Amino acid sequence: MLALTLTLILSQTPPAIPAELLQRFEQERPVVLQAMAAKYACEKPRGKREPLCDAALSEKRGTAADIRGQKAMVGVSWLVTRGKAGKIVVSAPRLSALALNESGVGVLGAITDITPENAEEKKLLTRLAKDYEAFLSGRKATVVLPEYLRAGLSGWSKSANHPMEKKDGAWAFKGAPGTLRKVGDRWVMVGMVGAGDGIGVSIFTP
Repeated sequence: MLALTLTLILSQTPPAIPAELLQRFEQERPVVLQAMAAKYACEKPRGKREPLCDAALSEKRGTAADIRGQKAMVGVSWLVTRGKAGKIVVSAPRLSALALNESGVGVLGAITDITPENAEEKKLLTRLAKDYEAFLSGRKATVVLPEYLRAGLSGWSKSANHPMEKKDGAWAFKGAPGTLRKVGDRWVMVGMVGAGDGIGVSIFTP
């Protein structure tokens, strides 16, 4: 069965983030998003949708839309870093999932990378990540998840327990840096990854 490796701590009390890492993320985020917008010419009219433009312009175009019910959404994540001369480097897409639950005490959430446990699963997830990337850009009409993966995500989503709050026109995981906004019909997450080098961006679709 595929492993669900959490990329955000789901504990009610996530570990404190060192001030220097948080400061680095807050400094890098606007610079990287601006560089992404320039790289993909996001402000210009486009013939097809560029998924990373949804992330680059999420702070301008995204909203803290209502989160109702319980659902698991699937999409892709990228790590975006600045290379030589400030040019950005975008990693290969990774298959990811987002759970949003409405409870009596507020909104609870979870976000995860879906990781393989063997070579066969690695091949499958690589293909699915590319399929979702093509779907998000309008180059593919649909993506069909294997039933066992869909069932696993449905079960995992019920365990989402990280409190979320509205903050500055976005949803935020309490105690963790990053924002979740709805851009059109998609949810876009911009957050810190690992030691704070670059930023992580994720795009999810129902």
